Order: sequence, then structure tokens, then C-alpha cells
Amino acid sequence: MIAPWGRASTSAVALLALVSSVALAAAFPAVLRIPRRQPDAAPALPAALFSHRVHESFGCFGCHPSVFPQAPAAFTHEDMRQGRFCGHCHDDRTAFAIQGAACGRCHVDAH
Repeated sequence: MIAPWGRASTSAVALLALVSSVALAAAFPAVLRIPRRQPDAAPALPAALFSHRVHESFGCFGCHPSVFPQAPAAFTHEDMRQGRFCGHCHDDRTAFAIQGAACGRCHVDAH
């Protein structure tokens, strides 16, 4: 038998976890445009899109703050080829490699 105060504290913890997860999810956009470090580079291509939903199996701490700061970060393909940012996982071992990938895989027009 659970003491009455035990049920109340369990309910409070569950409520706090629910509210925290909703607040955390709301703090990060589901899809975001990755800013360009060199805005004039490849003007015909839209800036790359990133989907938190596609990557949710890694959890927030799989990437933040070790691979990505929790602020907009502009980077280049060279950064990724050197294993930074998206290149940390997109290395043809964990996920498809950046090198040789079709541009439209990441550079998607949102309209």
C-alpha cells in the first residue's frame, strides 16, 4: 500500500515530467533552416533544412551541446567533411555520408 503522500509526490513528479517535456519540445523548432556561413555560396540552392523529428531517436543530449551549440550555428561542407556538425554522424558509418550525397537530400525548398 502506498502512503497518501507517496501518491501525491508520484503524481507531482509525473506532472513535472510532462510539463518539462512539453516545454522542452516547444523550445526547439521541429524543422529549422541551417544558416549559411557564406551567404553568397551556391545561391541557387536553398539553405539546408534540419528536422529534429527525423533525428529524435538520438535524443537532445546526443547532439547538444557537444556537437551543436544550442544556438544557430553556421557551417560549411568543409566543416562537415572534417567531422564537425552534421559530419559528426553523416560519415557513411552512422548515417549517409555528406560527400557524394545528392544536394536535395538536405537543401530542400520549404515552399
